[in-house]
Amino acid sequence: MSFDRHGFGYSKVGRGNVSPVTINLPKIGIRHGICLGERDKADLDGFWRELDEILKLTEKALVERYAYICSQNPKAAPFMYINHTMRGFNNKNISSVMKHGSQAIGLIGVAEMCEALFGKNHVDMSARNFALQVIEHISDFAKEASERNDLNFGVYFTPAEGCCYTICKKLKDEFGIISNITDKEFLTNSIHVPVWEEVTPFEKIDIEAPFCKLGTSGCITYVEFDSKIINNLDAVETVINYAMDNNIPYFAINFPLDTCCDCHYQGDIPSEGCPVCNSKNIERLARVTGYLTSDVSHFNQGKQDEVKRRFKHMK
Repeated sequence: MSFDRHGFGYSKVGRGNVSPVTINLPKIGIRHGICLGERDKADLDGFWRELDEILKLTEKALVERYAYICSQNPKAAPFMYINHTMRGFNNKNISSVMKHGSQAIGLIGVAEMCEALFGKNHVDMSARNFALQVIEHISDFAKEASERNDLNFGVYFTPAEGCCYTICKKLKDEFGIISNITDKEFLTNSIHVPVWEEVTPFEKIDIEAPFCKLGTSGCITYVEFDSKIINNLDAVETVINYAMDNNIPYFAINFPLDTCCDCHYQGDIPSEGCPVCNSKNIERLARVTGYLTSDVSHFNQGKQDEVKRRFKHMK
């Protein structure tokens, strides 16, 4: 949680993001990168210029949203104050509460942005260094916007439960199929390593850790295992400790829980069917975004495509 300049400091209690606006980084990358074959070298001056224009528009949108929210009648949601879900209410106006929250500058698709600009994602060190400059630039802008507006602006690594699909579809409609960018049904979540990259859990943490300290309005790093990991608790503890040693503020371990609805076998069940009774009546429980679902099929086709492509970081 970003620092509250109005008295609550770094405390998370009774605060939250007032509203996020997510920046489509891949689109800026496509417009100024090499992926369309219009140039041999990325136009980085054009990239930075357009990013600054988008940041100014994002600031304007967040300030206008904040003003609109604060104009509402406090009687609309009294339980928020009675139960101290939101702290600081002065019994007069909503701004007394909302000023403690964050104006979240969200972002999506750092991997696709790098791919569009340079033909490689940020698993590559040179692309990673540029990506880190981009996030640091957004972070600096957030600090300046906080001063300009006397509000708490922060950097938000958007979970993108829905817009991972909708933004990718719009890019596909506008630019066509571009390898490793729009040739799938989703954009990669925030600063994450693409799900198909065959890296170890430690390599994934090493790549994402320098970014995470900048995600002051929300971030997550996860590693993907198969269900057998529950029989190797020493390995789980080792990976968690490594994440903590690298100052990952929010860390998760994903593994599937597939259940045959006929014979009740549990484990990694292949698409062909249950290994015990051959049934195809399978419930597939997975941590698709920030939540556990009753079945992966309930999510949009972007998230379903992402789950299918996920590499298990088991080495």
